[in-house]
Amino acid sequence: MGFYGILLCGDCVYDNHLITALVERWRRETHTFHLRIGEATITLQDVALIWGLNVDGDPIIGTDVSCKFSVWQDYCYDWLGFMPLQADFRSNSLKLTTLYLHCTQTIIDDNSTDVEVAQYSRCVAMLVIGGCMLPDSEGCAVKLLYLHFLQDMRKVRSYSWASAVLAYLYHELCSASVSGKQEIAGPLYILQIWAWSRMIPLCPDRLGYSLIAQPENENNGDNILPIPPYGARWKNVFTWTHTPTHSVRIIRDVLDKMGDCQVITFH
Repeated sequence: MGFYGILLCGDCVYDNHLITALVERWRRETHTFHLRIGEATITLQDVALIWGLNVDGDPIIGTDVSCKFSVWQDYCYDWLGFMPLQADFRSNSLKLTTLYLHCTQTIIDDNSTDVEVAQYSRCVAMLVIGGCMLPDSEGCAVKLLYLHFLQDMRKVRSYSWASAVLAYLYHELCSASVSGKQEIAGPLYILQIWAWSRMIPLCPDRLGYSLIAQPENENNGDNILPIPPYGARWKNVFTWTHTPTHSVRIIRDVLDKMGDCQVITFH
């Protein structure tokens, strides 16, 4: 499906103060962060490098419709392999806890049919989409709209998931930058890794470095798993001894004083 890189990256603890300081400098008119040295923003290249998502391909677009409870039940039974209860839905979204419990209680082995494997894979993909790629403000449900793009397993990786992630992040940054807004949704993992990678004063020290690479199988090259993306190298223990963290005031001061030589750019 093309989501393997996200699984290798795992999750990280968000520095809410860093996110807040970045949101304060976000300008909706230009979709950029305004810094003393100029403007900067996260791009499709950053999303592709950090998570290894596909950039080219068909866009992730559709109409977020509301259906009767029984219709959603049948839809989930056909494509996910189980029928959720009414309490498992939030309007046109399905709770992530319901998907997680189904995955932990379902056994996939050599005796499983292709249909069962496909249904289980869609459940895992929906967990990745709703929990990491396109989460809501509470991070507890995933829109069933995305299940439409998982129906044909052969086409999933052909969609431009990186574009969907970036567009959603831009939308949430614009929404959070409005006066009075107190929360933000979206793929904040991408935003934090981008800030750590581009702005030297904000980058924590890694206490270890490891990448899980799949050894080459000379007998069957088709089974080689992809090389972990850039974001996987941040799956370590950090220390903030020389880095400001958990203080909006200090991070604001660092951003105000940051010079050209302290920002990493690629051409």
